[in-house]
Amino acid sequence: MNDSKEYLDFFNQTYNDPNKHSGYSTNSNLRFESRADALQVKNMLIEKSLHAKFYDFSVEYINPNKSMQVGWYITIKKVDQQPTKPHPKTQPQNNDQQTKK
Repeated sequence: MNDSKEYLDFFNQTYNDPNKHSGYSTNSNLRFESRADALQVKNMLIEKSLHAKFYDFSVEYINPNKSMQVGWYITIKKVDQQPTKPHPKTQPQNNDQQTKK
């Protein structure tokens, strides 16, 4: 796609802070005439954007009301961030309990 850099720049500017977005969005700047084009841009965003890890992406055909055009859209859903490591305070507490036994 010739406009890949433009889509990447748009995504990086618009979605750089997940706290500024609701859980789910469909943006008319990410609308495409074909599913193949939408999938290509979606995959490029996932691969090249540092901010993509905060979102789930899907491609959907939308026939909305008059405010948006009919077409294929990349829908973006904010990922709930769960801590992957235990809190550092948990480890020392466990060690203290073991040494007291």
